[in-house]
Amino acid sequence: MAKTDEVAALKRIIEITGALNSTLNVDELLELIMKSASELLNAETSSLLLLDEDSGDLVIHVATGAPGEQVERRHVPPGKGIAGAVLDSGEPTVVSDAKSDPRFYGVMDDATGFVTKNMLALPLKVRDQSIGVVEVINKRDGDWTDDDRDLAGALANQAAIAIDNARLYAKLADAVVTSRMSYRL
Repeated sequence: MAKTDEVAALKRIIEITGALNSTLNVDELLELIMKSASELLNAETSSLLLLDEDSGDLVIHVATGAPGEQVERRHVPPGKGIAGAVLDSGEPTVVSDAKSDPRFYGVMDDATGFVTKNMLALPLKVRDQSIGVVEVINKRDGDWTDDDRDLAGALANQAAIAIDNARLYAKLADAVVTSRMSYRL
C-alpha cells in the first residue's frame, strides 16, 4: 500500500471510530460499521454476524450490497462456515477462493444467487471473548493483503468495543426503567 493510501486509510479509520463512538443505537451502529468496512476495503459486500448466546448460532444482523436484505436475520449454525471457524479460533482469516475452502458455507450464496469469490473474516472480540464476526466479501481490486487485514482488524476492534458499549447502555436503560416501575408499585 502506498504511503498516501495508508495515510488516507488511517484518517478514515479515525473518522469511523469517531462516528462509532457517537451513537449508542445498536442498529445504527451495526449499519455504520458494515458500510464503513465495505467502503474502506473496496469490497462488493460485507456482513456482520453476532453470536446468539442462547442458540450458539451466528446471526447476520447487517449485510450490505446486492445480497444484503436477503440474508439479514439468517442464522449460521455453530461451527459452520468460515465465520464459525473465525468465531471459534478468534483469529482473522483470509480466503482467496471461497468455493474451494472446505469451511465455506454456501447456503447464503445458494439462497441469493450471489457468488462469494474471496473473503476477509475477522472476529469481533471484547475482553478476549468473541461476540461475532465481520466478513468483507469480494475485494474489487485484486487479492486481500496484510494491510487490508490490519485495517479491517483495527475497524473490528473498534466496532466490538462500540457494540459492547451500546449493549451495556441498553441493559442499563432497561434496569433504570425496571427500577422506576418497581418504585411506583
